[in-house]
Amino acid sequence: MLDYYSVQIGAQKSIYLTAWGRRNLLELKVITTYVLASEKNAIQFRTDFAIDAKEFFQELTKTHQATHKELLTTLSELSEDQYENGEDQIGEVLRQVLRRETERGPKTEATDSLAATYQQLVTDFGLKEDAKPNRVSDIARRLKQEEGFDPMFKICSKIMHRTVFSIASTITPGSLDAVIPLLSSSSACDLLSIHGSVEKHFKKRGIRPPEN
Repeated sequence: MLDYYSVQIGAQKSIYLTAWGRRNLLELKVITTYVLASEKNAIQFRTDFAIDAKEFFQELTKTHQATHKELLTTLSELSEDQYENGEDQIGEVLRQVLRRETERGPKTEATDSLAATYQQLVTDFGLKEDAKPNRVSDIARRLKQEEGFDPMFKICSKIMHRTVFSIASTITPGSLDAVIPLLSSSSACDLLSIHGSVEKHFKKRGIRPPEN
């Protein structure tokens, strides 16, 4: 519902938001079909959480390290500029901050710890250390739904991401408005499909997993 709400708001204010919500619903429809197809699929999707979480915290650590490196470079350049401009007092303050930040290093203890926790969970699930979560596009192919999935996924991606196409479309405001009805109507169809699939399963099996 939140994703469909994004589509509705985007239809009035931003086609980028519309495309974002539309693509999310497209992926959720595939995921719903996959999870409800078998208990094996449902378990596989659950284990993907551990992989996703591990990668998330690993990338946070890398971001901390990269931004800290940029901070040191910036402080060094600023302090040199101040000395060159005769502002020795400011330059010294910046150098003190630079020394302190260099000694402290990037603060990655929390993200390192969480990444390690989820890495252990990945191991406990019997997955390879370098296991990757299933991509929704790959799931769609396994379900033989790529004919409907791939074109819409690409349409939304072309609008959402800063490709040459999306940048060029901003030159003429409203140039993509004709696509909005397609995105809105197909979003409603996917939302109804997701709801219908889940409702049918719960009426038939309750909270029990699907049969293999």
